[in-house]
Amino acid sequence: MKMLAIDGGTPVRKEPFPSNWLGVTMYDETELKEITDVILSKSPFRHYGLGDPCKTAEFERKTKEYIGTKFALALSSGSGALNCAVVALGIGPGDEVIIPAFGWFSDYFAVTNAGALPVFADIDETLSLDSDDFRKKITKNTKAVIVIDFQGCPAKMDEIMAIANEHDIKVIEDIAQAFGGEYNGKKLGSFGHIAAASFQINKMLCCGEGGMLLTDNEEYFARAVRYHDLGFMRPIFSEQIQDKNLLSDELAFSSNQYRMNELSGAVMLAQIGKIDNILTVCRKYHAEIREKFKNNPHFTFRWIEGDCGVSVFMLFHDAKKAKRFQDCLSAEGIPTGAKSACRNIMTAVSDNNKMTHEAMPPFGKGFDGESIDYSQLGIGMKADEILSRFVAVSIGPQYSEQDISDIIEAIEKVDACLY
Repeated sequence: MKMLAIDGGTPVRKEPFPSNWLGVTMYDETELKEITDVILSKSPFRHYGLGDPCKTAEFERKTKEYIGTKFALALSSGSGALNCAVVALGIGPGDEVIIPAFGWFSDYFAVTNAGALPVFADIDETLSLDSDDFRKKITKNTKAVIVIDFQGCPAKMDEIMAIANEHDIKVIEDIAQAFGGEYNGKKLGSFGHIAAASFQINKMLCCGEGGMLLTDNEEYFARAVRYHDLGFMRPIFSEQIQDKNLLSDELAFSSNQYRMNELSGAVMLAQIGKIDNILTVCRKYHAEIREKFKNNPHFTFRWIEGDCGVSVFMLFHDAKKAKRFQDCLSAEGIPTGAKSACRNIMTAVSDNNKMTHEAMPPFGKGFDGESIDYSQLGIGMKADEILSRFVAVSIGPQYSEQDISDIIEAIEKVDACLY
């Protein structure tokens, strides 16, 4: 039996792997051509300019066609998309929004910025929202739930949607890490009442920073449009809305500015054409690894219905075994760990639940969250325990068969030596 590299043996892999970033690794002359058009036309603003700005609008059209929603709104960031989604649903002070304990700060802050109270629910072995705990956290004040599809894997959307519909709760899908993912053959982002995507560098597609809001509801779309553009309703959006009552200036409200520019729109117009290639490569290699170890007695794989294939998650029986396996695998030259900084948000914000002004909801004096202690509310939740038993190996669209072969060889070697 070969000696493990961590114990002084020769590692399986000595050469560095290709980047496991996703959309950004696919940049080529396609993005260059689209962005050159914008530069030469001198029209970086999407609504008017010296030339004919059209890249962002075309990107919106292709995205809603790809996901299968009636409306798509391009934004300057995924965080902006989440903020617009919360505002679109009319969420505010006195409302509660359930979010997974494991996620990212943007989901949490989108709720608090609206003055609503985040209520944390546990995760299951999808690493997304646990439907049973979601049900337990519902109160008379629950207005919405945010579902985060972590690292390409969907939550159990049929269970979550059934519970939400039963209680008249709006569902916000955060597909930032799973753009192009599916559930029961249907694209993520088309299940809930509204969805938010991100195009930051870690994401499936990338323009540096960017986002997208998706919905079938034209009232939500109209509110999101106004909020993302200082209350304005420009012709390109008003033309899409059938209920002309939604265009009344009397419906304008205090808003923000999250418009996507034409330079970002040009990059994304090129990127959206590459999503299927990214998914095909990552899913192929993901399946090869799963198939090789499908009967392994020492670990199982994360539930993978409709997974994007960007990270293989192996679930071990206990945290100690997972940690030892990951350390050994890393020593063999295999990059381990998810391409995501998601964490237990309850722990991260337990000592920092403050607003920009001490009198603001939900944590200001006299509001629902004034005395809330998330660290205490998290006692008994299983998120940290589940996360501690996972070992992740990421896959990028530039990986080769040799790269996957080395990953498989390293897993086999570590597994044989440890067990």
